[in-house]
Amino acid sequence: MPVDSIATVAPLSRLQPLLAPQAPADLTPGGAPFAGVLNSVLNGNIEANRGADAAVQSLATGEAQDLHTVSLAVAQADLSFRLILELRNRLTDAFQEVTRMQV
Repeated sequence: MPVDSIATVAPLSRLQPLLAPQAPADLTPGGAPFAGVLNSVLNGNIEANRGADAAVQSLATGEAQDLHTVSLAVAQADLSFRLILELRNRLTDAFQEVTRMQV
């Protein structure tokens, strides 16, 4: 098996130095309050549910012919609900952990 010469391989270009990581704007003090973040997640869930309801209704009435779009809207609403459910579970666990602390 013949082996080609490595003289034809071009040298690698110089690597660029990495930039220092920057903190996201939301994590800095004075960023978005937790209530605002929670409200945006809840509003997103409401919109996803409305979209899923509209998609299912249009499929039931025969207006929608694309089953994929309807199932995608329902899956997005389900995922949004699961996110809120997991947030609730984590907050409940954190609250129980705090109440178990001895002072």
